Amino acid sequence: MTEFSHTSSLLAVMTLTLLLPNPLTSFAEPPPPAARVCAGAYYFDGWTGETDPIHLTPRLRNEFADREPVWGWRDGSLDIVEKQIACAADHGLAFFAFDWYWPQGTNKYSPLNTGLKLYLQATNKQRLQFCLMVANHGGFDVGPADWDTVNDIWIRLFKEPTYLKVDGKPLLIFFLPGELRRDFGSSGAVKAAFDQLNAKARSAGLAGVCIAACARPNPERHGADLAELQADGYSCLTGYNYVSHPKQGSDRIQPYSRLIEAHQDIWDRFAAQSPLPYMPAITVGWDRRPWEDPSKPQTQAVYYPDRTPLQTTDFVRQAIRWLNDHADKTTKERILLLYAWNENGEGGYLTPTKGLGDTYLKAVGNVLNANK
Repeated sequence: MTEFSHTSSLLAVMTLTLLLPNPLTSFAEPPPPAARVCAGAYYFDGWTGETDPIHLTPRLRNEFADREPVWGWRDGSLDIVEKQIACAADHGLAFFAFDWYWPQGTNKYSPLNTGLKLYLQATNKQRLQFCLMVANHGGFDVGPADWDTVNDIWIRLFKEPTYLKVDGKPLLIFFLPGELRRDFGSSGAVKAAFDQLNAKARSAGLAGVCIAACARPNPERHGADLAELQADGYSCLTGYNYVSHPKQGSDRIQPYSRLIEAHQDIWDRFAAQSPLPYMPAITVGWDRRPWEDPSKPQTQAVYYPDRTPLQTTDFVRQAIRWLNDHADKTTKERILLLYAWNENGEGGYLTPTKGLGDTYLKAVGNVLNANK
């Protein structure tokens, strides 16, 4: 065989090899792993014992005793907070968003901040990040007179190693942006205050602050309210809870399935209307009868008594699906906020209880651990 013919034969074999399917590569490549979700739960510390007349009502103790956490009603000890951190982390939660209170008047102490204080002392706090949700309502307004002081407090907390960051910046959530605008006088004044906070944060070595507002789209205004929040200077939007919706009608007792449907509508309105990224919020339950006076029906809220673990599982999956479908409408960290870890008085809780154990926490954890 001549050198030419040998070369030609070799080229033919190589060509044929390239054309034939390779048994090692002919099968479809496995799909990429599911995008991760960073899910957290709001933490309300009304359970230290110091606010029992308000929160641990006789009706909650007796008629709704099944809501009592497995560690008892009171959580004002380091041991119990460490148990909660471990429990939340084991079930896929990435952070607690602590409801943070700044009392008006000269005495700035509030037992409602005890959970945060104990978290910072916890030996296992590295298992769970944290952020603040400024509960600026009902005697806890934050305004111009205290802005410098609270900025300094927040920045010290922002520098904690476990503080949650969005786009490299510590996340700070405001409960009532309308109240903040009222207290400062205008959107321009709020934005100037936020600019001041960002400047202080950068001077302290941080990248700035990611400031979020709890909000909901107004069906009648087609995004106008959300545009006001952009003018205020917020970085992104979220919610604390969504407990009512025009589709629900006037009946006080509602099916939980309707609450889920209402959330889907709210999320989609954010996607269509919001000029800012949105971090979806889930209301894992709502039934505040333990805090209501049954003799005053005019003051009683709607409630959803029929939620199930299966519905809760599907609710979280739907929120993750929304994040998947609207990657350009949310933060790159894909944050999901759940109401709540321990709003046991209002019916929004994931804490394992003496009545139901960890049924609902497992329902959420099975989904979150699969998407971490």
